[in-house]
Amino acid sequence: MIWAHAATPAAIDAMREVLMRAQLIEPSLSYVLSTPVSEHIFDSEVFVLQEAEPQLGLDFLNTMSPDLCLWTDDSISTPLFALSHRLSIPIILINAKIQQLRGRKWLWRKTIARQALRPVSYAFVETTEETGHLRKLGLPARNIEVLGPLLCGAVAPGCDDAERDRIGEILTGRPVWFAHCVPMQEIRIVLKAFLQAQRKAHRMLLIFDLADPTNEPDFLRLCDEFDLTTHARAAEGEPEQRTQIFLTDDDSDTGLWYRLASLSYMGGSFSVGDVPNPMIAAALGSAVVHGPIIEKFQHAYARLSETGATQSLKDEGDLSQRVAAMMEPDQCADMAATGWQVVSEGAVATDRLVELALQKLGFGDLHL
Repeated sequence: MIWAHAATPAAIDAMREVLMRAQLIEPSLSYVLSTPVSEHIFDSEVFVLQEAEPQLGLDFLNTMSPDLCLWTDDSISTPLFALSHRLSIPIILINAKIQQLRGRKWLWRKTIARQALRPVSYAFVETTEETGHLRKLGLPARNIEVLGPLLCGAVAPGCDDAERDRIGEILTGRPVWFAHCVPMQEIRIVLKAFLQAQRKAHRMLLIFDLADPTNEPDFLRLCDEFDLTTHARAAEGEPEQRTQIFLTDDDSDTGLWYRLASLSYMGGSFSVGDVPNPMIAAALGSAVVHGPIIEKFQHAYARLSETGATQSLKDEGDLSQRVAAMMEPDQCADMAATGWQVVSEGAVATDRLVELALQKLGFGDLHL
């Protein structure tokens, strides 16, 4: 069991990727993720352990009984961190701001500093300067490594390669886009955008994924109202040459749809803000377009936006225009390449963390 503690949404996303990759390599591994703050935390699987409630932290650790802790919080002078020492949980310290801590009087005493860092079996830092700070606090140089910034990427879902190739042949020459996780409020918006964009690309295919499968009757009614040729994964299995709208079945084939679509719309970004992780689309070579309402994965959207790997739309009317314009092969390819570079930025650091965590748990030298 790995317990990862992260203080910011960005760190939570990065640690989630580390944990998921570790579990992919060693399926018997279990993990739990916690944070000291509840603001901007939308994942119900992330435990909130507030520092003002040390008993809650003790109960949590006694229940989970972790074998290893990955600590990405800035501070090591918290009751929760001290509990790790009390319960003999080894810690891998990740980019903690040690320089800030050295100003505290109790850390100036070398013996107390050594005691504070006693649970730390290994530490990753962003710069060589921070290596010096840790060494002055008593951590051996052999247990410190410069990792650089910890950036989230994505654990991309797989697919059946043979099926991807087969459907790819069926869709040869057709512009394909994927509307992922579309809520009820946006079904009409996306279908209207398809109709308008189709005027410039008559053979366009829209792969449509509903956020709530119970909305399927309403979705089919609208497709019928707009006179759209609609097929479904659950019925026809694969799109045909005449298919205009193809309804997905569940999230088990998300990796397939992203790989087939040169462009993907992030559902929920014009209404509820409960949007998919754009890093997954970027990792699978699909350019990303989204509306202005982003509640989840804000750090990931910001990183992609900074490099031009996404297109942010101000209002619903922009969707059809941008889809039509972005379906040009060169533009989608350039955005997809930029997105892949962003996803890959943190790969080395992530792989190193996964490797060390598994080694600390006794899984040996694993080649990632």
